[in-house]
Parts: sequence; structure tokens; C-alpha cells
Amino acid sequence: MLTTAPTQSSIPDSAIAAADRQHLLDMPVAQPAPAAAQLTPTPAKPAKQRVEWVDLAKGLTITLVVLLHAVGMLTRNDLAPDFWTSINGFLQPIRMPLFFVASGLFAQGMLKMTWTTMLRSRVAHLFYLYTVWLLMFFVVHNLLPDDVSHKGYAKLTSVITGFTSPSNALWFIYGLALFAIVAKAIYRLPLVVQFGFAIALSVSAYGSHFFFDDLGFGWRNLGSYFVYFLLAIHAKPIIVRFSHLSNGPRLVAALAAYTAVFVPIMVLDVLAMPELKLIVTTVGLLLGVLVASALVGTRVGNVFQSIGTRTLPVYVMMDMLIAVVVYAFIKTSAVTSLPVVAVVAPLIVTAMVVAIALTLHGLMVRLGMNFMFELHPAIRGTAKKA
Repeated sequence: MLTTAPTQSSIPDSAIAAADRQHLLDMPVAQPAPAAAQLTPTPAKPAKQRVEWVDLAKGLTITLVVLLHAVGMLTRNDLAPDFWTSINGFLQPIRMPLFFVASGLFAQGMLKMTWTTMLRSRVAHLFYLYTVWLLMFFVVHNLLPDDVSHKGYAKLTSVITGFTSPSNALWFIYGLALFAIVAKAIYRLPLVVQFGFAIALSVSAYGSHFFFDDLGFGWRNLGSYFVYFLLAIHAKPIIVRFSHLSNGPRLVAALAAYTAVFVPIMVLDVLAMPELKLIVTTVGLLLGVLVASALVGTRVGNVFQSIGTRTLPVYVMMDMLIAVVVYAFIKTSAVTSLPVVAVVAPLIVTAMVVAIALTLHGLMVRLGMNFMFELHPAIRGTAKKA
């Protein structure tokens, strides 16, 4: 059964204050357990997975997003084989649904905030980030060499139209802000109405029906994936319980089920109905949750979990850093064009971009440049009381 969050009066003020300080892209806030629950021991593994697989899923999906963009630029410059495009195609229906679920799984508290508080602490913060980095795109892409610059981002008109048409690499941040507004606006409607609306939106977007026919990929993506953000808000207990089912046989079964729907719908286009992509992304989400949960505690999982607590700097910097790293590949073509290097070039670029982004973020924070990653606490309403 789908459930909703508790009423505002049942949430401690300290928990709301802590939640206000968090980014939807960043590590979720663990809510304080009731006193009775604190006296009851809980099984070690489920308690660990309850939070850690979510961070791990964020780290895994942001890495896959970097891989997607890296493959695109590398293949355009003949620096990677085309089979990487097929790999990205196979991962696409898993990547963004899992990212939106992981980002919304701990966002229930915002729906119980007043509109003023939510708009100030959540929405204004996200649109501020979107604006800052959209301007950064404009500046940097005017400085990048022609080989790797994005001509669209280098136009001032792209900055202006970016506020009404989020067809750029920052569309996810724009989407989180918009999703927060819509989710709160429909929060008190019956769940069947909420999900009926979200599913209809997704089907329309996948099929490019109605107004989606004339809109860019950004709006189509937002229409396609809102249902998963809504699912994370209302079905958190179900998703968490499902994550605890992860084991070898179930992973194999989930992979088989995903392949069984992906191939005929996405590859063979058997029924020629793009609306059926909703089935593929839903099965892909289930597979992604099981994979993320299974990786908890492993060496690879620990790496993704660490990245998952700092997804924001990776997301906002990746477009520019990929351009810089790929340009270095172009200039060292004597080495990077070797077949053995080209085969793994997307993995190398992805690893380098993630590492550089996290390093730059740490350096910028130490230099007092927090304003690049957060709306000022006094404006956002999260400043500590004197």
C-alpha cells in the first residue's frame, strides 16, 4: 500500500532544519528514530542498506551520466568505438529513473513545509544553482577550443531560453525544482489521481503527444521521469523493502526481465509504440535498485557510495570537464588513438572527470566559493540562529 509522509506536527523541528540544509542531489538526511525504536536492536545489513544503497545509487547513476556524455564527445571525435553508444542505450532506461528515485526517496519532508519555506529553501536554491552553472556554461564554452565547445551553450540566447526550455546538460536540476512544486501542489489529491496524472504525462512524453511534440528533449525527459520522483516520495517503504530482496538469483531474474522488455521495445521496435518505454524504464528501475543494494559493502560499491554523497559538483562540472579531458585526448592522438586505449577511453575519461570534479569542489569550498554550490543560507532560510 502506498503511504504518505506524517503531518508537520509529527516531525521534530531539528529534523526539518536539517532537511532544509540538504540538496536533493546530495546525501539524504537520516531522520531521528523514536525513543522506543532506539532501544530495539535492528538487523545490521538491512539498517546499512536502508541508507547506503541510496547514496550508492546516486554515485552509480551520476557516473553513468558522465559516461553517457563522455561517449558522445569521444565518438564524435573518433576516439572511441561505436559499441559504447549501444552500451549507453542499454543503460539509459535504468540510469535516470534510478537517479530520480534516489533523489526523491528522502524528500517527503519538503511536502509538509509551508509553501514559503519550500520555495525558499528548495526551489529557489535549485534554480539558483541552475542559473549559476548555465552562466558558467556560457562563459566556458566561449573559451573552449572549437573541437570540443558546444556552440549552443556559447550563445547568450541559450542562457535566456534556458529558463523556459531546459534542453541543456543541467535539465536534471531544473527538473528537481519543478518536480518539488508539482508534487506539493498535488500532494493532497488521492494517490490514484496523482499517479494517473504522472503516468499519463510519461506516456505522452515518450510518445511525443500533445504539447510534447514541439518541445525539446529537456521537457520530454521531465515529463517521462516525474512518475519516478513521485513514486520515491509515496512508496519509500515499499522501495526500501524491495531493495532488501537483492541476491544473486533475483539479480539474474531482474536482468533477464529487463532484457526481455528492452530488446523488443527499444531495439526491435516490434510494436512501434514509443509509449511502451514506460514499461522498460520501470523494469529498469527495479533492476537498478537491486544492483545498488547488492553493491553495498563491496569495494566498487564503496567508491560509488562516496561519490553519491557529492553528486552535485560532478553533475554541474561534468560537461565542461569532459570537453577539457577529451581535448587533451585529441592533442595526444598518437597514444589515445591506439585501439587498446580507444576501447577503454570512455572509462578513462569518466574516471578522470569524476575525480577532477570532486577535487575542484573541495578546493573551491576551501577557498570560500560555496556560493557556486549553494544559495546563501541567509537567503535560503537555513542560516544558523544567533
